[in-house]
Amino acid sequence: MKNRIINTLVLTCSIIGFIACNDMEQAPTNKFTDAEYWTSADRAILVMNMAYNQMYNAGKMWTDEALSDNLIEVRGNPATTIIRKGQANPSTTLFKDEWKWLFEGIKTTNVFLANVDLVPNLDPAMAARMKAEVRFIRAFLFFRMSNFYGDIPFFLEDIDVAGSKTIRRTPRAQVLASLHLELDDIIPQLPKKEALPAAERGRITKAAAVMLKIRLYLMQDDMPHVEQYCKLLIDNQDEYGTYRLFTTATDHFSAYENLFAAAYEYNDEVILDYSYVLPDKIWQDFIDMVPPSVTGYRVTGKTPTQSLVDAYIMQASGLPVRGTYTKPTPYDSDPTYSDNAMYTGRDPRLAATVVYHGALWKDKNAAGAYVEQTINITPGSGENAYGGDGGENRTQTGYYIRKWFDADHGLDLRMHNNIIMMRYADVLLMYAEACERNGTFSEAVWNRTVRAIRERAGFTSAAALDYPGSANLREIIRRERRCELALEGLRYYDLIRWGSDPEGAFSLLNGAVYGAKMASALTDYIRVETFKYSANRDEWWSLPQDDINKTPTLLPNNPGY
Repeated sequence: MKNRIINTLVLTCSIIGFIACNDMEQAPTNKFTDAEYWTSADRAILVMNMAYNQMYNAGKMWTDEALSDNLIEVRGNPATTIIRKGQANPSTTLFKDEWKWLFEGIKTTNVFLANVDLVPNLDPAMAARMKAEVRFIRAFLFFRMSNFYGDIPFFLEDIDVAGSKTIRRTPRAQVLASLHLELDDIIPQLPKKEALPAAERGRITKAAAVMLKIRLYLMQDDMPHVEQYCKLLIDNQDEYGTYRLFTTATDHFSAYENLFAAAYEYNDEVILDYSYVLPDKIWQDFIDMVPPSVTGYRVTGKTPTQSLVDAYIMQASGLPVRGTYTKPTPYDSDPTYSDNAMYTGRDPRLAATVVYHGALWKDKNAAGAYVEQTINITPGSGENAYGGDGGENRTQTGYYIRKWFDADHGLDLRMHNNIIMMRYADVLLMYAEACERNGTFSEAVWNRTVRAIRERAGFTSAAALDYPGSANLREIIRRERRCELALEGLRYYDLIRWGSDPEGAFSLLNGAVYGAKMASALTDYIRVETFKYSANRDEWWSLPQDDINKTPTLLPNNPGY
């Protein structure tokens, strides 16, 4: 599937005008809407693969993380920070860019579904499966749109110019109900992953469609259904595919690190990913997120926050740390912790996710040999240092990003490791969260979910692995979710759905954003920015001003805009 999708790029480059102009209000004029185009299965596959390409990408993941409290992006007054500072308006670029990108993908799916039956002699089973895959992509895009904009224009057939000028928004609850019906309809038409030949790895499966249903229920706060459908994936693997936590460690990299490496793509933990491959399709976001000594001098863009670092528990005790600026205050904290040695004895996933002062950077040189270097970040400590000469182009929080870095990268950090969109650890954590909410959590659930995930992460102490009982269980599960899934594009949506809870958006997206303890001669934490999250405004984004101007029937806008 990876190579077939990459081959689509040749076609995509020749029809770039279609991609640039297929926003909601545009009349489809490309040859894809011409009956003469739909003459073979190969041509239909090219359009389907283009829909796969428009579903997601690495840049979307990093932008989603920069909307959360895990990362902050400060260079050039970016839209993510404008939004988080409460300064966005209907003309904010990200509001328009996201809206346009989503409708581009939706248009591709609608065009495909309207025309694929024109292909002569197309095998009925193949046609049914292709339609199911494309309907999944359309559901995925509409779901993402509903999470940002709330009530949205919702249509399952391509619309003409006249229709685009008068379309209205459909209530979000109605959209999600329709998406559930779509997913229920396509699940029987999709294969298990075991039914896919090697050349088709990465295609949408039954498990991916079930997991999308779970995410819909999660955002609807329908925890009984979250528990029910997670249990289907956990207990009915003969029907939905066999998935398990990935546990392959190597000489220099842990299983958790290897999970995200190109060498282990399509492993048994991955339910759905977004494909990349050298040299045709790569992502290069790391060029501005890793220590300058790795890349040569560049402007550092997105950097981890102290809040993320504080989330990782102590390895021996299983207790959280009481960071000076951590919100909310931990329920219990490890009495041995000192912020003068804050990176010692922590959850192993911290070092696999964040580059902190004294961290070991692991890579391969041009000859493919393993190399490592110690990263020094405190002021005056060298080319990676916060502050000092050239410091304005370095990290603004005292941290860099490690997770997703693959030592088997190309030149100039051209990455070709797939971006995992859905994985089994997330199923386990959603199941744990739902069971806690539903009053069905037990030691057996703990052992199957949190304990198993921590064992894979490298925890060995009984204090961290044994069932802690019911006290503070909700906070423990939420913290585990943040650390296991950090920098995978999910944190913002968790904050929004938790809302006014102590770990929700109203708490954690309000107030000062801090970096490492590197200010005032290493006696205080860097104060980077101040976030503002307003009730009745920031749960939903504004509709783009340009689209409101073109289509007044989209009004009223979301509250506060």
